[in-house]
Amino acid sequence: MSGISLKNKNFIDGMRLFEEDRKVDHEFVIETLKEAIAKTYQKHIDAPEAQVRVSIEKNEMHVYHQLMVVDDETDTFDETLDILLSDALEINPEAKVGDIIEQEVNFDEIGRTSINVAKQMLKQRIKEYEKQRVYDEYKDKEYELISGVIKTIEDKFILVDIQHTIGILLKSEQIPGEVYREGQSIKCIIKEVSKNSKGSQVVLSRADAMFVKHLFEREVPEIASGLVEIKAIAREAGERTKMAVYSRNEDVDAIGACIGPRGSRVQAVIGEIKGEKVDVFEWNDDIGELVKNALSPAEVNACFYASEKTDPEMTAEDIEEYDKYNKRPLVVVVDDDKLSVAIGKRGKNAKLAVKLTNRKIDIKTQSEIDELGIDVDEEVMKFKADQVRIIKEKEKKEFLKRQEEALKRNAEFEEQLAAQDTGFDETTLKEMDEGKVEEVVAIPDESLAKDEKPVEKAPEKEESKSEEKAEEKVEEVKEEPKKKEPRKPLAPKPEYKSKFEDFADASKKEESKPETKRRRKKDDEDRRVRAEDLEKKEYDEKFKPVYSDEELEEIEAQEAEEMENSWINDDDIDFDEYEDYYEED
Repeated sequence: MSGISLKNKNFIDGMRLFEEDRKVDHEFVIETLKEAIAKTYQKHIDAPEAQVRVSIEKNEMHVYHQLMVVDDETDTFDETLDILLSDALEINPEAKVGDIIEQEVNFDEIGRTSINVAKQMLKQRIKEYEKQRVYDEYKDKEYELISGVIKTIEDKFILVDIQHTIGILLKSEQIPGEVYREGQSIKCIIKEVSKNSKGSQVVLSRADAMFVKHLFEREVPEIASGLVEIKAIAREAGERTKMAVYSRNEDVDAIGACIGPRGSRVQAVIGEIKGEKVDVFEWNDDIGELVKNALSPAEVNACFYASEKTDPEMTAEDIEEYDKYNKRPLVVVVDDDKLSVAIGKRGKNAKLAVKLTNRKIDIKTQSEIDELGIDVDEEVMKFKADQVRIIKEKEKKEFLKRQEEALKRNAEFEEQLAAQDTGFDETTLKEMDEGKVEEVVAIPDESLAKDEKPVEKAPEKEESKSEEKAEEKVEEVKEEPKKKEPRKPLAPKPEYKSKFEDFADASKKEESKPETKRRRKKDDEDRRVRAEDLEKKEYDEKFKPVYSDEELEEIEAQEAEEMENSWINDDDIDFDEYEDYYEED
């Protein structure tokens, strides 16, 4: 029985376009198609438990109904699950009870309604696949910066096309007053990724403080490399952003790095958030100094802990609970005419300071503090002393944490080292650690017998006997001396020549002249003979160089120095070695 042909060009093209549009793997589509066809046949025969196998081979799909062979006399026969042994023998003469017999299904008998069921099932499985794929892809990317294109603008949200899915930018996550248009490219952060029955949803944001942080990381190389760190950030979208930065290198100005040359870096960030004000200041572990920086541009006169005097509703139990987690509320004192600046427009400045420091802050004027009868200097002194204690405890915890991490890394390294094959068993390694194994000597001589027993160390009294035996063995093993190869003659020592001798010898040399053509003459032969006779003549004694006394002394000194530095005086040379050589000559 022939199967369903999958060679139809429309089917193949449709499958390929579907996979590219939905970003679905080909193998997943094929497996989903097989499952849908199997479920369709089960529904057609009204047997959800029936065993069905779908095979796709050579662009043809075959459907097989699997039946178990049962005895002819069984009382629990089910035609959708079982086949009698007598009927099975007609299909396979070697069949026996318990075997599985496959019968190919004529797919033409399946109705159009069942085909629609397979179609709906295939769509549902594809949607579930897409939902899980989007969730897995973006779940680990929360609070990361991403670019997208606006597809649809509604009153309460904006749909943004990001990679592989559509993100939603809610009204509350938009910058107030910002105007959007379809087709516009915008930058957002992925604030939340959720999955429900309708699918996976990616919520975007441009109003979150992390959006400004990622913009600075993109614009400031020192932040991206970790040289400058953004310790804390607070934001009121459309109004103001406060950011505390810290430099890990004393030679790098954290604030200057964020602002950039002529404010270019901070202006690039401000342009992306549509003119929103950005305050960048130095981070400080002292919470009092940090609060003063966070409340800028207001000037703070003093900062100390809140108490029953400043807050009548606060009890001793509340103070104890706050101190346990170092979260005790603070009181900030400003001049009477600076209160509005410290609070800010609609309380934005104070609210941002609270977000950034994660502390409750009560801003009071100097006159209010005087009315309460609080000694500001004493409170500030207590506050600073407590801050010193907290900073020291924090540094101690960080040191212990780093020490613990170092010990952990050392232990992991030792485990990895121990796991490596060293060539020794555990007993040998233990003895080496205890100092029992003194030395390991490697003998490269391959002629040693494999079955040779190791020599045990003899007692001190028998040392002389063992040495004599060893010497006898050495004499037995001693080989005949090899014949010495004839040595090459030594190069003669070059004689010393003075400058005057070189000059005299130079007169003997003829100047090299380029070869020139000359005409033949009759007396060429006579000229050649005279030249040969001239070369054979020796110089007379009058041509020998004459040295002065000073030149002779200089020559003798040079010869003495050469003789002193000569290889003849080298103590490392064994002249006896060359006696045989000279005797042979």
